[in-house]
Amino acid sequence: GEVVLLDAAPGPCFCAGFDLGALPEGQVDVGVAPDAPLILATQALQAADAVTIAVITGDVFGAGVELVAACDLRFAAPTVRFTVPAARLGVVYHPRGVALLHHVFGPALARRLLLAGESVAADEALRAGALAGLHPTEALHQAARDLAERLRQGAPLALRAHRDLLRALDRGGPTDAELADYDHARRAAYASDDHREGRAAARERRPPRFGGR
Repeated sequence: GEVVLLDAAPGPCFCAGFDLGALPEGQVDVGVAPDAPLILATQALQAADAVTIAVITGDVFGAGVELVAACDLRFAAPTVRFTVPAARLGVVYHPRGVALLHHVFGPALARRLLLAGESVAADEALRAGALAGLHPTEALHQAARDLAERLRQGAPLALRAHRDLLRALDRGGPTDAELADYDHARRAAYASDDHREGRAAARERRPPRFGGR
């Protein structure tokens, strides 16, 4: 399966948030979301045919918190802090973004982020289950690459099916159609060459060689 690492340019911040100058002032046209670029970006991350891993080396603000929450997995340095200043800016987040923060950070931290505008430390995010791991900055990228390699060694059919169902659960699903797709993927996996290869490799005590079929 494909794996994509979401990284940032070197600097004190992983992401400084949405460009406030791009937000409109005054009456907003009906049907036009002021934060449409952010919504499209998070939707693209959650629809990508790859497992996405955010490699968070610096502080994350506003829209950046939503972007990393939209990834499948997140690694962070111990000094990282997450802040959503919506309450200080008079901004109301779009509902899917609020749901995503609630799911990834949990109800208590999501309330601190959105209602109080407090910063959440990396160790708090780890305890809440928002992070897959904490690593010193100098070891962070290697840890992400090691995980990416383990993911690539798995059976692509299994990786894709589990990834898609987990994303559906993140969105409050799955829908009937998503469950039907998952059931089809389950049946196809049992009949696949990769399933036969996995069983053979387990019997022969060797690493499997999956072909994605």
